[in-house]
Amino acid sequence: MFEIGVYTKIFMQFPYTFWPADKEFFLYADPHERGWYPIWQSLDVEGFLPGSHILFVTVTGEQARRVEKMTDEETLNEVMGVLRLMFPGVDIPQPSAFTYPRWSDLPWAHGSFSVWPAGTTLEMHENLRANADRLWFTGEHTSASYFGYMQGAWFEGQDAGNRIAGLISGTCVGDAEKGECGERINYHVLHGTTPESEYDVQNGWDEDGFQAMGVEG
Repeated sequence: MFEIGVYTKIFMQFPYTFWPADKEFFLYADPHERGWYPIWQSLDVEGFLPGSHILFVTVTGEQARRVEKMTDEETLNEVMGVLRLMFPGVDIPQPSAFTYPRWSDLPWAHGSFSVWPAGTTLEMHENLRANADRLWFTGEHTSASYFGYMQGAWFEGQDAGNRIAGLISGTCVGDAEKGECGERINYHVLHGTTPESEYDVQNGWDEDGFQAMGVEG
């Protein structure tokens, strides 16, 4: 059964940077509870937002759902408690700004990303992304190659847009030989496994990806 995962980033901006300025990532392993504010990242580094004094922590799964049901004050108290354990003897100020999304509470989202169950074949997934006449579906959840990631939504939107434009104009916007044109496939009979030959654009498998966009993997 397909599920919706929750991945929550909690952002804090401080009056000054109290953590090591040359470090981007920090890990915290709580001795009592798994997943208790484990992954920290500084944005106050070159390539991101130097001088911003921004730090964020990521929680996932049940911990993310728990945090998203809490108030900002409750979450901030827990986060600050972890920071004081991570940096004992350091004068840690209260953040001047604090925010985080609550994806699981959004009625149009109910979470952050799609989760494929074990054993899902490309044919099964293609049936989920196939258009129903003039109704088309797109997003990270319809991406076979990048489900759960932002680029999945980007590539799927591009694919659907090109196919629709081609159907309207009567021409192929993409590569016809690769199967980038026309309506998406709907399998009436499913096979138990996905043969290697089906890993192609026609079945939603991205053969080019970042290389086609000029981005190195």
